[in-house]
Formats: sequence, structure tokens, C-alpha cells
Amino acid sequence: MERISDLGTPGMSGNENELYVSDDIIFKVNNLMNTGSIIALLEKALMHNELFPETFYRLYGFTGFGGRSVYPILQQALIKEAESAPQIAIDTFMAALGFEKEERPGRYTNGKYTVWDLLPRNVLRDKDGDLYVVDAEIKKQMK
Repeated sequence: MERISDLGTPGMSGNENELYVSDDIIFKVNNLMNTGSIIALLEKALMHNELFPETFYRLYGFTGFGGRSVYPILQQALIKEAESAPQIAIDTFMAALGFEKEERPGRYTNGKYTVWDLLPRNVLRDKDGDLYVVDAEIKKQMK
């Protein structure tokens, strides 16, 4: 953790990630609060990569506090010159991907996956109108 600032400039952090920005990359240092384990986080990243390849996650490495904790570091392309997407655009985007909107805002299903937390704070729209899911909760549905 002593060298974490080597990743880049600290950005806005959330419940589960501390963000660092460097050139065209954003690094997410994940505290495992939402997933509970490294395996679950990596499985979630794989599902994200399948559904949203334009914001592909890569495992960069690990950090932590000497013998007490391990925090995975994921990297993702930085979406430049973008703003929060309006919810109606997110709904339309997800419908185009074959997802049905559920009752709660930002929650969708396609029979294989349930995706939620797709709210304007987690989906960006660039100047061309393209949408980028930069953070989502994803769960594979059991059959």
C-alpha cells in the first residue's frame, strides 16, 4: 500500500474501489467488500468482460497491508470526454443487448444474467453518444 500512489492520480472512490488515473488507464483497487473473495471478484470481471467488452477489465496485480489483507487491482481503459448517461439511454442500450428492464431502476435480466446498479454514475456516454458500462453488479442466473 505504501506505493499505491505510483498507480496514478487518486480519483473518486466508491464503496468497493479506490480509483487511480494514469494516462489512458483507470486502476481500481478493490477491497472485496461487495464480492467477499478474490475468486468472486474475478468471476464478476469475466462476466463484465463478456457483456461489456468495450470496458474490459484486466487483473493488474495485488496490494494490501503486510500479511493482513490482499486487495486485487483491476485496470480498465479510461473513457475520456464522457459524462454520465441518462437512465433512458441506459435502458435503451440494455434492451439492444437483449436485456429486459426489471421493476427497480438500473436492473436488467436476459435469462442468463441479472445486471444491476446500471445507473448514471456507472454508465458513461461519450460525445458520439456511445455508452460505456464502467461499473456494474452482475450475477449469473441459476437454472
